[in-house]
Amino acid sequence: MAEYTLTYRVPQFQEYTISLQKYANVSNADVLRSKLMELPFAFIDARTVISVEQISSAIYKALVESTYNRMRTKTLHSECILSLSPSSNIGDALKRFGIKEDSTNLIVIKIVKNGDDEPFDGKTSIVGDLVPVSDEQFVTTADIETIKNVCIQTKR
Repeated sequence: MAEYTLTYRVPQFQEYTISLQKYANVSNADVLRSKLMELPFAFIDARTVISVEQISSAIYKALVESTYNRMRTKTLHSECILSLSPSSNIGDALKRFGIKEDSTNLIVIKIVKNGDDEPFDGKTSIVGDLVPVSDEQFVTTADIETIKNVCIQTKR
């Protein structure tokens, strides 16, 4: 059975609940981009992600950085985007992995401290089709050339 919202807790960080959703055919990326600071989500351009494990690793790293007071961004959500990047440049990470005005496929992350927030519902903000969260789904929208370019440009 397809899972449209992946919700879980990391064993070391039981005080947080993590939710992931993936959207296709998003038509309001420009509006979402203009409201980034108001919305309690991390919006990731799906062209830059190839697996659920890649996202989960970035979330784990962001939680570690937060726990040890080593975050380099203002929010846990933006720290997730930075954690996807092989570079430590925040602006570069947001530009490469964050939502773009032409993004039509999005991965949405919401991390909440237990008891602090209402349930995750990206549909209230996103105009698009909710699709299953799975490696098979991520591969269909991943742009291998974009991913390679991120790695190659970072090594220079």
